[in-house]
Amino acid sequence: MTETKGLETARFTLRKIEAGDIEILHSYWSDETVTKYMNLTFRTLDESRQMVALLNSLSELSEGRRWAIVDKDSGVVLGSCGYHNMKAEHRRAEIGYELGQNYWNKGIMQEVMHAVLQHCFESLRFNRIEAFVMVGNDRSVHTLEKLGFKTEGVLREYEYTKGKFQDQFIMSLIRKDWLSLAD
Repeated sequence: MTETKGLETARFTLRKIEAGDIEILHSYWSDETVTKYMNLTFRTLDESRQMVALLNSLSELSEGRRWAIVDKDSGVVLGSCGYHNMKAEHRRAEIGYELGQNYWNKGIMQEVMHAVLQHCFESLRFNRIEAFVMVGNDRSVHTLEKLGFKTEGVLREYEYTKGKFQDQFIMSLIRKDWLSLAD
């Protein structure tokens, strides 16, 4: 499989998360509005520092890749996105992403995730991309549906997070569906 260091869209650069990004990412990862449907809300900068180290290790371990989303005009890091839980033998991976809430409803995630999906299907030759979305996260479901994902079902009490068991939608995009969207 071919790997890449970064990706670009018309408005954004996706690049490796750097030490200088930790504070801005921490501001997103510690914002309970941003993390409402995520399995994390960090309290300390050290927790965010550890997360960045983990995310940056994904590519070294051949388990995925996570990029900082950088606005080309301002140079500001708006969030992060990428893929993980990569299973090369099955040619599949899971995607994940988040944005600071000041950047919601601007088409950013759809634009950058289109580039990520294109990379996964065309460069890495994946057959399946999965997304697990906490029930109630309508914003994420809508974004994924616009990208061509289909909901396969609900995984009941799939994850224990924030003090209780949470139901998760399992959504997927299959290579043949991605290719038909491109036609």
